[in-house]
This record gives sequence, C-alpha cells and structure tokens, in this order.
Amino acid sequence: MKAVIMAGGAGTRLRPLTCKLPKPMVPLATRPIMEYIIGLLRHHGLTQIAVTLYYLPEVIKNYFGNGDEFGVTLRYFTEDTPLGTAGSVKNAEDFLNETFLVISGDALTDFNLAEAIAFHQSKKALATLVLTRVKTPLEYGVVITDENGKIRRFLEKPGWGEVFSDTVNTGIYLLEPEIFRFYEHGNAVDFSKNLFPKLLADGQPLYGYVADGYWSDIGNLDQYRQANYDLLSGEVRLPLPGQELAPGVRAGEGTEIEEGAEIEPPVILGRYARVKKTAKISGFTVLGDHTHIQKNVSVKKSILWNHVYVGDHSELRGAVLGHRVHLKSRVSLYEGVVIGDGSTVGNRSLLRPEVKVWPDKYIESGSVLSNSLIWGTRWCNSLFGNLGIDKTFNQELTPEFAARLGVAYGSLLPEKARVVISADNSQPARTLKRAMIAGFLATGVNLFDLGIGTTPIVRYALATLGAGGGVHLRVSPRNGDSILVEFLDEKGFAVSRDLERKIEQRFFTEEYRRIAADRIGEVFYVPHLLERYLEGVLSATSPQQIRNAHFKAVVNYDRGILSLLLPTLLRVLGCDAIHHQLLEENNKAKSLKEILAVLDEIGGRVREEQADMGIVVDNNAERLILLDEKGRLIQDEQFVALIAFLVLKYTEHSTVAVPVTASGIIEELSKEYRGKVVRTKANPRSLMEKVAEEKIFAGRDGKTQFQPAFDALLSLVKILELVAREGMTLSELVATLPRFYMEHREVACPWEEKGRIMRALFEENKDRPIEAVDGLKVFHDNGWALVLPDAEEPVFQIYSEGTSPEQAGELARLYMERINELQMK
Repeated sequence: MKAVIMAGGAGTRLRPLTCKLPKPMVPLATRPIMEYIIGLLRHHGLTQIAVTLYYLPEVIKNYFGNGDEFGVTLRYFTEDTPLGTAGSVKNAEDFLNETFLVISGDALTDFNLAEAIAFHQSKKALATLVLTRVKTPLEYGVVITDENGKIRRFLEKPGWGEVFSDTVNTGIYLLEPEIFRFYEHGNAVDFSKNLFPKLLADGQPLYGYVADGYWSDIGNLDQYRQANYDLLSGEVRLPLPGQELAPGVRAGEGTEIEEGAEIEPPVILGRYARVKKTAKISGFTVLGDHTHIQKNVSVKKSILWNHVYVGDHSELRGAVLGHRVHLKSRVSLYEGVVIGDGSTVGNRSLLRPEVKVWPDKYIESGSVLSNSLIWGTRWCNSLFGNLGIDKTFNQELTPEFAARLGVAYGSLLPEKARVVISADNSQPARTLKRAMIAGFLATGVNLFDLGIGTTPIVRYALATLGAGGGVHLRVSPRNGDSILVEFLDEKGFAVSRDLERKIEQRFFTEEYRRIAADRIGEVFYVPHLLERYLEGVLSATSPQQIRNAHFKAVVNYDRGILSLLLPTLLRVLGCDAIHHQLLEENNKAKSLKEILAVLDEIGGRVREEQADMGIVVDNNAERLILLDEKGRLIQDEQFVALIAFLVLKYTEHSTVAVPVTASGIIEELSKEYRGKVVRTKANPRSLMEKVAEEKIFAGRDGKTQFQPAFDALLSLVKILELVAREGMTLSELVATLPRFYMEHREVACPWEEKGRIMRALFEENKDRPIEAVDGLKVFHDNGWALVLPDAEEPVFQIYSEGTSPEQAGELARLYMERINELQMK
C-alpha cells in the first residue's frame, strides 16, 4: 500500500513560528512534525510515499531528500496554486494506482494504522475516514456514523447548536484509486468540505473508523506547546530522538552538560547542545541542536529550537524560541512568550506573558514588552459570542484593542469599501467608536459615521447607502460595565461564522493591510438619517388605519436616541402617549433586567390611565415589550405568535420564519391560513437570512430593509396595525391564539463535555422523531424538548413544549436530569 503526506500547510495560526517555515517542518522534541509521520508510516510498512507541497516546498525537499535517510521513498508533487486537500492529492493520481492512505504532515498521532487499514478492507469501502473523539469539537469536522461505522452525516466546524457528536475527522483517510473518478484535475476540491459530502449524497460506501490513541492537529500555539509536553511525558507512543542519559532525560550526539548543571526530567537535549554549570533545566523542556545555555540560567517548560543562545542569569517560563534566537544576559520571558527566528533580546529585558515577537527583530536592552512587537497578543478560542464581541471596557476592550478590530475587519474589505459605524449614547461606546474609525481609515476603508444610533438604524443605513459592512457599539445587555461590538455584513446580518473566524485570524496574526498616507480612508456623515429611517418604518404599515384607532399607551424608554424617535413616531400615528420613562439621575441606560423588574409598576400605570397597552422599548430599539390593557405582560412566545399571525393573515406571501425554540402553534396557524413555516437556528443571523430569503416584509424592490423581530419600532407599528385591523383589544387578540405551554431551563455543563453529551443524546434518541436544525429537538407523544448547547457559557439551554404546563415541565426536567447523569459517567 502507498501513502500520501499532505505537507502544503502554511500554519498561519502558529505564527511567528511559521513565518519562515512550513508547518510540517515545525520541530517537536527536536524533530520536524513530518518526521514523526514518516516514522509512523514506515512502522506500518508504508514506504512508498507521495508528498504534496505548496508553502515553502524547498524547505521540505532539502530536509527529507528522496527519503533514503528515513527508510522510505519520497516523491514530491508541488501545487502552483492552492487546490485543497483532494485537489492536491489528485496531482499524484498516476502514482496512486492501488489502495492508499492519506495523512497530514503537520499533525501528531500514534494511531495503529494497521487496524484502520484492516477495517477499510473489511468494509470494502470507497473511503474510510479515521476518526477520534475530542472534548471540544468546534474547530473540527464532526462525523456521525451508525453502529457499523457507515457515515451518516458530516458537519464542518460546527457551532455549539450544531454539535451532535464529539467524533471528529482527523484528516487521515484510506482511499481506493476509483475515488479520482469523482472530481477533475486542476480544480480546488477539499475532501471534507466538498468530496466526501458529495459521495455521501451519491450513496457511495463511506465509513468512519474511530481510532484509539493520541492525535493533535497542532492548530495553535497552545496546542503546539502541549504536543511537546505530551511527547516528553510519554503520552504519545512514538520513539523519541537521542539516547537516555538518565530516566526521563534524553540527549543527542555531542551534547555537553557541565558538572554543577541541574537537569530535572522530562527533558530532551538536541545534538551538540551545551548546558553550563549552575544552569537549571526543569521538566518539560526541549533544547534544540546547538543550543547554548549559559551560567545561572533557569529554564522551565520551554521549547527552544536550534542554534539558540541564552545569556547568563536569564529566566524562561513556558516560552517558545525559534531558530537562532539570541537572548543576552538577565532576560526574563514569561508563559506564552513566542519569539520568531533570528530575533535578539537585549540585556535585562522582560517580555510579559503571551507576547509574540516576529522574526528578525531586535529588542533593545532594558525593554519591557507588555504587547507584542507588532501588536500581537494571545491566541484564544474566539473573540465572538452570540451577539458580537462583548468585553469589559478599558480592561479587555481598550481603545487600542478597538483600533485593531477596525484594522482587522478593514483588512478583509477592499480599499475604498464603505462601512457604516455608530454607537449608543454612552461615553465608553463613543470613545471606542472613534478608535475603531482610526483603525478602519488606516486600511483605506471609508466610513459613514452615523453618530449616535441603534442596531436597526445601522441595518437601515446599510440597505439604503449600499455599504459593504457595518459596526455598532453599545453597552452590553448582559453587563453594564462591558461594551458590545456588533459586526454586520452588507445585508445587515450579523457577520457569518466564517467571517468571524477571518476577523479573528487577522486580529491574532496581525496580517493587516498597510497603505500609503495618501490612500487613507475618509469619514462621511449622513444628514437627516433619523427622519429617513422613520419614514421607512411608516412606509411599512398603514398609518391612517392606526390613527383611526386613537390608541392610548403608557410608554417607557431610555433617554438617548429613542427620545428623538419614539415620541415622533407615536405622534405621527395619532397615539396618546403617556411617558413613564425609566431614568436615573446619571442618565445611564437601564438594562433589560432592570426594566423587567419594574413591569408591575408600568402595568399599574396602564390600568390607572385606562390605556390600551403598555409599550417598553430597550435602549437599542431592538426589543419590544408589550403589556395588554389589563397591565399583563405579553410573553415572548405570545409575541412571536402575534407576529406570525400578522404575517400569515395579512401578507401576500404567507410564509413565516421562526426559530426552533418557538411554539408548535405557529404550524397550527399556518394550516389555518394555508401558509408555510420555516424553522431557523436560534440566532439572529439565521432568522434574518430566512426573512430576507422568503421576502417577508419586503418592499417594492423585493428587498427586506426591516427585520420586525429585531426592530422594536417596526414591531410596534405592525402590532398596532394588527390590533387596529382586528378591532380587538390586545388581550382579546392574544386570547384568539391556540393555547400552548412552554418551559425554558438551563443546566450547567463543562465545555469539554458538551460534545460527548450531545453524541450520547443523539444516539439515545435515534429511534424517535428528531430535528437537528439547531441543537437536538426530540419529539414525544406529549410534546417536544430541545437541547441547545450555549455558545457563550458552559451550559445547555433546554426548551420544551407540552400539552399541559405539567407535561412541558416534565419534558424539561427529563433532559436536565439526563444531562446531569451523563456528566457523572
């Protein structure tokens, strides 16, 4: 059997280590990653190997040559342009004339390949994917198989709401040469994203083999450090270089350890490494070839590559140093520091945790670096939460952080692209907005500065100004000391998960577009935008019909831009508005939680004034809260049903889009009005996309400029229109809806357990009717329950609906208890 090593990866998330080195050549315990892969293949009898190359191919060719030195025969196939994993392997089609194994040259594994090969042959599969189980599957391709190993479903890099298993694709495949018939030479084709889903849809025999053993794709710097530690600890069942000098201490040829030096295992020293007396090398440290450690140096849990020099009295704690790094005397490097090839750090310098230094830099003596030399900070799982980037003002989210966000997003847009930006009336949000503007301008992007605004106004501006993206900054709805930065695409949707990843990658790798001074972007202002926005809201309804109803309402809203919008809107609609504003002396916007806490007071005012309703609008004008004429709160589920009723009964295109969390009565209403229900994921972008796709609330041009579910003012005018048309009070209108009973609970669960628990629940309920639009929705005789992994917190959200309040509660408890039981296993 032959093999293919895919070695074209650039390893951008490992920068600065990979600025001058392809990822397969990054050393682990003094050997390149790819050398371990070659050794694993040789151990299992696979010695005829094709190697696909793209990024810095000569570095790999020069090191491995024809493979003789490593006991194998290597043939190289270099791509001129990126062709994807399958496209690159297609280049070696003539060589691969029998069953072959594909493996990544930049991952570390000790899998028993013979067992995987035997499984593939026993199943007579066209393709077998080698799988493994991981604690957090978000950054991998999830694969679901049946009890015989036949693949049922693929999901590439899911969100928590899409996680149905913790079994992921390792990028190791057993393939028959017939697979080349299914795609063309020269096309960019990816195995996991393109080819395998196509083969599955065509009914081809695809299997998944769950392997035991170690596997890491070394996807970031933390994983790189951990892979070294795992090799040193023996967790990886692969032979290590060098000879054992003492238990847990290995050294290469020509290594010199002076008397008086201390070496605490586990440690690996490369060839001709030198450690002088009084130096101390502590556990989980790697010293590369020709590395010199001077007197009174202390090194702990650090990875040093080849030809590194560490001056006397220096301290290294959890650092990674590339080739030819030179540290002078009394240098201190703390955990997470990464220094690229060829850099020099002067005497008595200190690099604080997580600082990164790009290759060939010089740091002057006495320097203290708290930030990376070119803006880099630490690599984390994600900047983005459910709504955007939500961080504490001036601690996590500083002006310089905001400027970098602007540069990161701006670098992804074309020069002279137009971006809309606004902030709420809080000083922190407005301060950070100015910093973001500077970042955008530095990339050559032009800005429409809306001043003080709301997210719905930004969406409206995007639609009317033809901008390529938008940003809105506001006080976080979850924490008054935090600022939420919302990123919107050209359609006004929250940016896609793919674009979030690209923004994060630019932010963390500092790959920014730097332009000349004469090409800096410009700032433009938009006059009369609020008036145009209100005109747009009014054009979406029948103002005269609302005026004829002579509504009287108790109205609550926070001071700020809403004071310029809501009173004007109600006046134009002929509503008698009794203002009951929730303001403190400092005019700080109240959170939704604070507003809900005083709804009883508002309800009392509604009854006292004999008003038709109570109206509460949050400070971002996205959330509308209604109370009926009796002062009773219209629940969220009832509000969704009212909007659905409005769409189904009064729009020509009677289609309604609702999230998977919404009640099943929506389907009942759709049958009554011969409409259609489209279920979406429980996030704003999914719902907005479906509303636009189905042209719900579309204007004359067929475009949806407004989103009722996320625009409180539009929601208000549509509800007023509905009440006026029906000639009922709000409570009477709600009473006409079918009765329904729902529960919403929350159960804690560690991040690393979520994937395993979702897989278990998915398998336990495979014989029941289920939906997997977002999370796992299981239908029972007496209702349904939805288990939804939270994207921001270590919890599961449980939604249920039953034929009675008791049944709804019972279903919610059933899944809460089962999740807790699974956590104990």
